[in-house]
Order: sequence, then C-alpha cells, then structure tokens
Amino acid sequence: MKISVFGLGYVGAVSCACLAKLGHQVIGVDVAQAKVDLINRGESPLSEEGLAPLLADAVAKGLLRATRDAADAVAATEIAMLCVGTPSTPSGGVDAGHLEAVCDQIGEVLRNGGPDFFCVMTRSTSLPPVHRALIERLAKVSGRAIGEGIGYVCHPEFLREGSSVRDFFEPPKIVFGTTDPRSESLCGALYPGVEGETVFVSVDTAAMVKYADNCFHAVKVTFANEIGTICGQMGIDAQGVMDVFCRDHKLNLSPRYLRPGGAFGGSCLPKDLRAMLDFSRSSAVATPLLHGVQESNRKQVEALLSRVAGPDRPRVGVVGLAFKEGTDDVRESPMVALVEQLCGKGHPVRVYDGHLRAAELIGSNRRFALASIPHLEELLTDRLQEVIDHAQVLVVSHRLTPQLWEGVRFQPGSRVIDLVRVDELRGLPGYEGVYW
Repeated sequence: MKISVFGLGYVGAVSCACLAKLGHQVIGVDVAQAKVDLINRGESPLSEEGLAPLLADAVAKGLLRATRDAADAVAATEIAMLCVGTPSTPSGGVDAGHLEAVCDQIGEVLRNGGPDFFCVMTRSTSLPPVHRALIERLAKVSGRAIGEGIGYVCHPEFLREGSSVRDFFEPPKIVFGTTDPRSESLCGALYPGVEGETVFVSVDTAAMVKYADNCFHAVKVTFANEIGTICGQMGIDAQGVMDVFCRDHKLNLSPRYLRPGGAFGGSCLPKDLRAMLDFSRSSAVATPLLHGVQESNRKQVEALLSRVAGPDRPRVGVVGLAFKEGTDDVRESPMVALVEQLCGKGHPVRVYDGHLRAAELIGSNRRFALASIPHLEELLTDRLQEVIDHAQVLVVSHRLTPQLWEGVRFQPGSRVIDLVRVDELRGLPGYEGVYW
C-alpha cells in the first residue's frame, strides 16, 4: 500500500521504517527540514534500538522518502497516518493544534482532487471528543462524506521508547476504531505477517483504550511504590513482597476485577484496606492512591444512590444483596448500604437473593446485616417476579442464570439499572447499564 506518515518523531519515524519493512511504499512528512534530510539520507532522527538499519534499508530499496510537502504526500498515497504531537494544554487537556493543521492540509488537497477514497488514520493519543471534532473537520474541509470519499480510523499505538521497533512487530494488541467498511478493509491489509490480536471497534472505544492502558500503568507504578513505602516503614523487603504478588496470574495479573460495575465490598477488601490506611496514618506515611481507593469506592455507592432515589420515592427492587453472587455474605456489601439509605429515605424496597435467608444468617454476618437493615426479613422474597412487579426501579447486582430471567415480566415504564451487564436485560425499554 501507499502510506504517508505525518510527524517524524518516535512514533512516526518507527512507523515509517517498519511499514517499509513490511513492503509498503512510505512517504514521511514533517515541518522540520532537518528530520526530512536525515530520513532521505537513510539516517535516524532519534536514538532507538534497531531503527537506524531499518531506515537505511528502506531508503536504499526505494520504499521510503521524506518531504515537507503535505500535498505531494497526500496525492501520492491512499492512507495518511498521523503521528504528530498532542502536548498538554495549560489545564492538562489535549492540544490538538497539530492534528487540526494536518487535517486541514489533507482536506484541502482532497477538496481539489486527490484519490477517489482517502483514509486518515490517527495514531496520536487523543481523547474521543478530539477525534469526533477531527472527523467533522475533515468532512467539512474536504467536502467529502465520511465513508464515501474519505474515511477515518483511530489507531492507537502501543510502542515503548527503547523497544518500539520490537513492539511494532510484536504488538500486545492491534486496535482499529473505524468509521466505515472501506477504511476497515484498508486496516486489514496494513500489517502482513505481524501476529497480534486485532480488534475493530468504534473510534471512541479505540481512543479510550490507549488512555485506559496508560492510566493503569501509572496506577501500577504508584501502587507498587505505596506498597513499597509501607513495607519500608515496617522493615520488610518490598521487592520480595511484590515478587510473590506478581506470581499470581489468576487474580492479581489478570482480567479479574477489571470490569466496570458496582463498588467493592465483602469481609476482606474493605477491612484490609482500612488496616493499611490506619498504619499509614499512624506512621505518617503518605499513601494517597490507597486513600483514594477508599474514597472512590464510597463515591460509587453515592452515585448509585443518587441515580435510584428521587423526591417521589419510587419503589425499588434489588436483585442480589450479598457482596458476591453465590454466597450469603452481606458484610460491607455496597448493596446493603444502598438498601439502608433507600429505606431511610422512605423508599419501599424489596430484595431477591437466591442464596440469602435472614433466619439462617449467623455470626458476624448476621450482626452486620441486622445492624444495617433490622427489618431485612420483611424485605426479602424468594420470588424474583415479586420483586420485579414491585419495582419502579430495579437494581441488578447479580447476573443470575438465564433460566431465572426467562419468562419474567417487566412493568411498562419501569427502569432497570444493571451493575453487572446481564445480556438478557439489555433489550428492555427502561434498561440502563451503570457505565455502558
């Protein structure tokens, strides 16, 4: 394919060299003459392992050249890969000025001619509203309809400086957020021979994947450092602790607990987090991330309450009171906190939980349940339909089996707030996913 790459920094220069290695015809574009000259001599504009020989080989084979002339590059290619900088604004937002300028250049060329169909592929990290604005801008400036004369792809990069060439050919994943089938087809031919799970999603989803990745990486570094701070205060080798921690690929380093939904609860997580926070306070050790976890979890419950409660005090049904499905453990369950607050505000509440019988609760589990909801037995029923008939607002925190949902009838006008993404409920008129 014929590809123009706008921006010859880390991502752009590496993309030029590696795309040429895959056999594509590549034109690099940059406003800096020095970078253009280096590329045309087959030299690397930056220090990156393995990049220099790839550039030299690509130029020698006639697969790569560079220019400052954006119009020339667009006219000679079918895809423009945007790798320009997106620095922070003074407030911390995304400065999309470079992207906007390139899109304007591309749009002007296409307005006056160019290929019948042209695909703009953005690799620069930008939030979804930036991509939406760029799509509108391209359509307006080019005079072409998205999906007809022009297509757009959000294609986040996952290249680490120092190992970016290796990451290009051995990607953790390949993500394309496309606007149309024709652009999607071009994406499918972009990386011949490169093995990596490829996913096609919406532009918005693709953009947010990159931010989710980087924010999680930042959280991981901070988490390890805060655990290290506490360990150091106790005289414990934090490297040894985290070495054992990282051996757990069932829970710790896995997809577990990484699905948006309700707040956490139970007999372990809140208690153990409080213990760490108490030690950090008593030892004057700063652990703002761990403190923030507790506060954020509290905010999740508050946000759910504000979404359910109202001045007209609607009747509320709750499916799943235990903190985890398949157990009768209600200790520090966020749903207990929700029911307690709703009852206190005068909302009639009914609860279905197939594993829970108030009379059978014992020990600390019983003490917590009755201290929070003294009349729990009056709220519970073993008939799911009864709760659904009662509810003007149904809050679902347990998935249940598909068979249990079969045949249930929902009241017209009732709302369903789903915390766990139950597929059987998603087509209902009043359905609301908590974050989807």
